[in-house]
Amino acid sequence: MARPREFDATEALNQAMQVFWSRGYEATSLSDLIGAMKLSKSSFYDTFGSKHEVFLAAIEHYKKTVTAQVSAVSGLDAPARKLIESLFERAVNRMTEEGGKRGCFLNKCAVEVALDDPAAAKLIGGGFAIMEDTFLALVERGQREGEIAPDKDPRALARYLTSSLNGLMVVGKANPDPEALSDVARTALTVLD
Repeated sequence: MARPREFDATEALNQAMQVFWSRGYEATSLSDLIGAMKLSKSSFYDTFGSKHEVFLAAIEHYKKTVTAQVSAVSGLDAPARKLIESLFERAVNRMTEEGGKRGCFLNKCAVEVALDDPAAAKLIGGGFAIMEDTFLALVERGQREGEIAPDKDPRALARYLTSSLNGLMVVGKANPDPEALSDVARTALTVLD
């Protein structure tokens, strides 16, 4: 009979995600993971299998937690254009606050591994698709509300907003200047006019 787990697998996965987010996939060692997750080697292997498998699980965990929070914005009771603006404002604030330069975990993973890791690329793409669908819902609503130009392709705008928001966070890692990032956000949002 198998022994019951003596740890919270979700919390262990959250800790793994934090390590990958801070250090990156390549720079994270197995001992970094085991230490952060507070697991024995046998528990790690029994539960997660390998460093790569826990990495993929961490990307999925990010999508289900952080990206899901972004997605929930589309359901808020406020003008859609204001909600889009708030996503950009939050990104600027996040990149300029203490400890905020880590940016987006999906961005970090995309830049580091997506080119050479098809399994990770698929998960990362799924996370970006959630963001795009969130922007799509908001753009379509904003067009119905009369706050976003009705003659523009909503899917194209959603794709542009997704790439602009992610680009802002990448740039913010190297230059977390609030004025510069606010300029980027303001300019990106002019596509809605």
